[in-house]
Amino acid sequence: MVNYKLIEPSPLTSLQMNRSSSLYTIYLNNLKRYSRIEALNQTRDFIFAHTPDQLSEQIASMEFLYMNDLFDDLTCWMNQPCIRKDVSFLYSILMDRRQRKSTMDRVHQLKAIRFTNPSMHCLHLFTLVYSYYDLKMYTALDKYLDDCEIALRAVDEPLMYYYLNQRYQELLFQHYWKTDNSILASRYAYKMINTELSPKRKYRMYHHLALCLLFDGYNSAIEPLSKALEIAERINERPLIDSVLHRSLPFISAFHHKTEGVTTPDPVENAHLCIVKGDVKRAKDFLRTLPVLTPFQESYMGLAERDEDRLNLAHKRFITERGDHFFARVPLEFLKRIQS
Repeated sequence: MVNYKLIEPSPLTSLQMNRSSSLYTIYLNNLKRYSRIEALNQTRDFIFAHTPDQLSEQIASMEFLYMNDLFDDLTCWMNQPCIRKDVSFLYSILMDRRQRKSTMDRVHQLKAIRFTNPSMHCLHLFTLVYSYYDLKMYTALDKYLDDCEIALRAVDEPLMYYYLNQRYQELLFQHYWKTDNSILASRYAYKMINTELSPKRKYRMYHHLALCLLFDGYNSAIEPLSKALEIAERINERPLIDSVLHRSLPFISAFHHKTEGVTTPDPVENAHLCIVKGDVKRAKDFLRTLPVLTPFQESYMGLAERDEDRLNLAHKRFITERGDHFFARVPLEFLKRIQS
C-alpha cells in the first residue's frame, strides 16, 4: 500500500484549488485501497472507459498517462476526436522530446502560442524550458523562473498540481545541476525521489543524482547509481541497465580510479578506463579514429596526451556547446592531475 497522502495538496496549497477532477478522486481512492500498480491499472481503465468533454478532465487524464510512462496509451487516447487540438498539440511536443526532436523552430513555435487554462499555461511554460534544455541551453530557466512559479501557484486542480510540481522540481534539479550548484540540485533530486514517481522516473532521478555527485567522492556517486540499477533490474529494462553498467559505472569508476573488475563494451568509456589503467596507447589509438571529438572525448584525449591546451579547450567546449558548467569541471580535474 502506498502513501496516498503524497498526492494530496498541503493545507496551504489546497487553498488555491477550485475543484478536483474526477480522475483525482478515482486515483486517490484507488491508492487508498490497492497497491501502486493495481491503483495505476484501475485508474488507467477508468480513463479509457470515459471520454470527458471538460478540458480539466482531458488534461488530468493525459498528464496521468504521461507521468506514469503509459506512452502508448497516451498516443491512443490523445488522438480521439473528443480531445481538444491545443491539448493534444502540447502533449505531442512532449512525446517528440522522447525522440530528441527539439529544435529552435520548436522553441519559436511554443513562444507564439498562449493558454488561458492554469494547468495548460503552466505545462506550456515548462515545455518551453524543456525545449531550451534539449538544445543544451540550461540557463533558460533563469528567464522563466518567476513566470513558472507564478503559473504553478495558479494551478487549481490537485492532480495537475501534484504532477506539475514534480515537473518543476525536476526542472530545478536540471538547472542547478548543469549550472554547477550540486548542493541545490541534490536537494531537488531528493524531493523528487520522495514523491510517488513511476519506476522509470525514479530510476532517472537516482541515475542523474549519481552523476550530480561525481565530485563528492566515489561512494557518494555509487550509492544512488546502485539504487538506479536496482530499479532497472526490477522492471527488467535492458537499455536502462546498460546505461548504468556500460556508461555511468565505468565513467564514475575511471574518474575516481576505482577500476578493478570494471569493464564496458562502450568504446569511449573503455578508452577512459584504459587511460586510468595505464594503457594510454590503446586509448589514444581509438580516440584518433573518431572524426570529431565530443567535449568528453576531447577531455579523455587531453588526459591521455597530457595536453593542457586540449583540456582547456574541452572545458570551454562544455560551456559554449552544451551550456554544461558541471561537466566542464571534468577536464579541469584532469588538468590538475597532469600538473601535480
